[in-house]
Amino acid sequence: MSDTIVKDFIAYLTNEKLYTDFTIKNYLIDLKQFSNFINNNSAGSFIDAQKKDFEEFFIKLYSAGISAKSLARKASTLRSLYSFLIKTRVITSNPIIGVKTPKISKKLPIIISINDVDVLCNIPPESTAAIRDKAIIELMYSSALRLSELSGLDTNSLDLETNYVKVLGKGNKERVLPLGRQAKNAINIWIEVRNKFNPQNEALFINKYGGRLSNRSVQNRINFWVKKQGLNCKISPHTLRHSCATHLLEASGDLRAVQEFLGHEDISTTQIYTNMDFEHLNEVYKNSHPRA
Repeated sequence: MSDTIVKDFIAYLTNEKLYTDFTIKNYLIDLKQFSNFINNNSAGSFIDAQKKDFEEFFIKLYSAGISAKSLARKASTLRSLYSFLIKTRVITSNPIIGVKTPKISKKLPIIISINDVDVLCNIPPESTAAIRDKAIIELMYSSALRLSELSGLDTNSLDLETNYVKVLGKGNKERVLPLGRQAKNAINIWIEVRNKFNPQNEALFINKYGGRLSNRSVQNRINFWVKKQGLNCKISPHTLRHSCATHLLEASGDLRAVQEFLGHEDISTTQIYTNMDFEHLNEVYKNSHPRA
């Protein structure tokens, strides 16, 4: 029965919720872990699990040193499973309702200043790789792209006439984003020299062998330019996304627009940037107010 439940649940996540392979893999890990736990205890199966089984499961993991973030993910997996079982009428009451896990302390994302962005983007066109890397960094900051969204771009993902880029985000959901002037200029220059890499497919950003540039390679190239440009900070692809979102919110104050721009389903995910905006305001206040 448990195998059938998991199989049906994964089919639902794959075909209806359109979750990525990576997310599905994590769900399977969590489900197997809970299944092993209840098989060794009184419950024996998913449909027989009671509230105390979940509480004992999370206590055991917490005692083993599992982080609050990982526990929250496992709880989310199990809540999704039991919501599915309610929806499909396999069970009539949800046993995980009311079960609590340790709260995650929210850390503010790392951002860099607009001046540091300017320094990072000021890459001299001394090689085809430098031209490509400048286009990558300009585009990531311009449109607040996730790393996977950037590496998944094809040449037809861009419309340089109307200045937009089409990306495939989480859950295979497509969104259309504006393309900044400086990013557009950098991409135009890159496209002119792209053929020197002997493209093997339609990938926008390719390696020296003509294949699609990997996520790891993008990260490595950003690390290279951070050092090369003399920036004394750690910058990841997500740092560029966070920085773009923060700078947009500081300038516009429009949280809903930033939510849509980032592709967040829940505005509470975007609200972390309001905290960052306050941190910036607080810093300005402390440095500028005569009686602060």
